[in-house]
Amino acid sequence: MIPEPAQFLFSENINIYLQSFGNRYLDIFFTAVTNAGSEQVYIFLASLIFWCYSKKTGIRAMYVILFSAFAAIFAKNLFGMPRPPEYLRKIPETGFGLPSGHAQVSSGFWGYMGSRIRKSWFIMVAALAILSISISRVYLGVHYAGDVAGGIIFGLVIAYISYKAEPCITSRLQRIGRQSKYLVAVIIPVLLVTLASRQSSLLKEQTEIGVIMASISIGYLLEEERICFEDARNNKQRIKRAFAGVLLLAMVYLVSALFFPGLIFFKYAALGVTSTLIAPWVFARMESSS
Repeated sequence: MIPEPAQFLFSENINIYLQSFGNRYLDIFFTAVTNAGSEQVYIFLASLIFWCYSKKTGIRAMYVILFSAFAAIFAKNLFGMPRPPEYLRKIPETGFGLPSGHAQVSSGFWGYMGSRIRKSWFIMVAALAILSISISRVYLGVHYAGDVAGGIIFGLVIAYISYKAEPCITSRLQRIGRQSKYLVAVIIPVLLVTLASRQSSLLKEQTEIGVIMASISIGYLLEEERICFEDARNNKQRIKRAFAGVLLLAMVYLVSALFFPGLIFFKYAALGVTSTLIAPWVFARMESSS
């Protein structure tokens, strides 16, 4: 039941008002913006941070994104709120509305990165990115304003908790052994997917998130153990890593799509391991020979 003061946020009137300014170019623009706000794009951005700037920040940003995406799907099933009617939708979407996954993942990522960087210019960029993606979801008619408001709130809460919990989590992980770390890397995604299975809806999406989470975790642990590549020292090194990393991910994606089209979980696992293990191994080889 929606409280009466907030009911206007779940009214079609806001969608209709935004669409009244619409035209073909705005449709294309907001479709591009909403695509840029997907969890896959944010995982890619976190991978670039992992490769080119800071391993610690990059891997933590990946976890924030994945937990935000998982929590959004879990909350959708929990609340069971409908999306706007189909006649308003400019792109195809299914499932429940509250909270908006795009708004939640965007807020989680940018909120977390803002807590790490704390520069006024970055805060402005982060706010603009969150606002743009959120407006795109309402303009495209796939979410009510209340859905994106809920997503922003939940995402920022996850970012805040993640940032505040970092010292405690890091301290605990440093005190456990190698085998226990690998066990944690597998058990947490398994527990999340088991929890999701109790809802029996959208389990495939949550299993995909669990597979990515396990693969990047195992890849990261192996990288720390076997490679230990250092953070990039200059822009030239960053550009080389970004180019090589993007090329590797593209190759893995194409090979998976062409030769293993039915094994979608294999594709996600391969991409996760490539991001946190294979790409760093390639960087280390490239830089040791130069």
